[in-house]
Amino acid sequence: MKLKQKKIYTIRFFLFCSALFLSVLISEKKYFRVDTTPQKAYSLSEYTYELLDSLNATVSVTWFKTDGVEIFFPSLKYLTDTVKEYAIYSNNKFIFTEKNTAELSEDAIKKIGLVPRQIEAQNDSSQTLYTLYSGLMLEYGGETRVIPFVDDIDILEYDIARLISDMQSIAVGNKTLKTVAVMVPPDTIDKEYGYVIPWLEYAGFNVQVLNLPIDNIPEDLPLLVIGSNYIDIGSAAAIDVFLQKHGRGVFFVSGNTVDIKGNWKAVPKVQDFLLNVLARHGFYIQSDLILDLVNFRITMSAVDSAGAKTVNYPFWIMLQHSTVEKKNAIFSGMFSGNKNLQTFWPSSVSVDEEKNKIKISASTTANSIKMIENYDTDPFSNQLSLFSVREKSAEAVVAEKIYPAPVVVISDEYMISRAVDYTGTSFNLDFMVNCIEHICGYDNLTLLKNKMHTALPFKQFDDKDEFVKAVTFARIISLIILPLIITFAAVYIFILQRKKK
Repeated sequence: MKLKQKKIYTIRFFLFCSALFLSVLISEKKYFRVDTTPQKAYSLSEYTYELLDSLNATVSVTWFKTDGVEIFFPSLKYLTDTVKEYAIYSNNKFIFTEKNTAELSEDAIKKIGLVPRQIEAQNDSSQTLYTLYSGLMLEYGGETRVIPFVDDIDILEYDIARLISDMQSIAVGNKTLKTVAVMVPPDTIDKEYGYVIPWLEYAGFNVQVLNLPIDNIPEDLPLLVIGSNYIDIGSAAAIDVFLQKHGRGVFFVSGNTVDIKGNWKAVPKVQDFLLNVLARHGFYIQSDLILDLVNFRITMSAVDSAGAKTVNYPFWIMLQHSTVEKKNAIFSGMFSGNKNLQTFWPSSVSVDEEKNKIKISASTTANSIKMIENYDTDPFSNQLSLFSVREKSAEAVVAEKIYPAPVVVISDEYMISRAVDYTGTSFNLDFMVNCIEHICGYDNLTLLKNKMHTALPFKQFDDKDEFVKAVTFARIISLIILPLIITFAAVYIFILQRKKK
């Protein structure tokens, strides 16, 4: 009997090893991968599959990386796995290789366009400064595009799709497909709004800055307008005609002028030609300032002391995911992780929804109030006391007309200025790019930014005591209850087997 059981165990072990060997052998030819995330974050989208089907030549992707860069940026462990899915689906039209930058000279690295990142890390008893490279180079149809540094894979599919689409357009001779006309206050394109052009160019747009005055704007070009009080009556009339001809536009405009380089004092705009034009098209930018309890805390040097002081500044409102139109492509990727869109002294915008088919796309929270005239924007003033004596309500800050042509209006012209340096919210400029891509009809591409690869908590706690209780409960289950269940189960099985014998 024992000999027979031993023979059975030997056969089972042999079959198990054979199955394991065959699985490894088959996996070299067949690619198995299971994506259990709700958003299919680790799977390619239908948009990417269609793009790969449209390839007329081979796409070559090279990952230039420092050996061990994944230690510093853990999500990069999935980069190779993700990109290989392109190669498997495309039937050899997508080639992926890795290249150690240690094998390249400094001149070669600069010529490719890679940008290093330096990270200081603890090494035994000393601090070590590491220079890391992690850049992607894409080649297609004689064109080359480079992502200078990749530190995660959150928008990797978006970047690859965008760059391949750009190279495809050039391959068929269409070099003006992604040109955007820009109006910006004089002498600010390299200063207050110095990030605008680089962000648009990195997104693949050719930027055409319009010099004022101007009497005609081609209606086939998407238009980005920043600010309003510098626009003369003739240029405003040109914008009016542009919109009447179903031109597509994005407007970052406020109802007030703020001295952002000085004392932050705000002054209402008077006789503003562009605001009048927008009003004729159903967008009414109000001469007020919105304050919200959900705001950015700023650290400033106190006037009456030598130290610094951290204060809540209710004029710098943080837009919440719960108060935006969630399925709208302009908000793609804006609220992943701990990101929130940051506004700076926004005005409220009201719309004529029925007459002009305009909708509100984003608003402040219901704990908002408005300040009208006699603005007190001093960070050290007690504006928070106003919330207890004034009526609170949500105020619109982003509105959009969809038909007959898309027009997006954001009632904050400082949102994409260098004010983002104060708050570290450069993703405001990503929001600007989203808006431009939206009016250009690239929603399917922009929506790829919604994929979240970072594992977020199942539940977030605002109450510290509630969080402590949850952690304590989890520890009791994992450290006491589960081990006891396993122990009792093992004892029960042991006793049961003894009885059978």
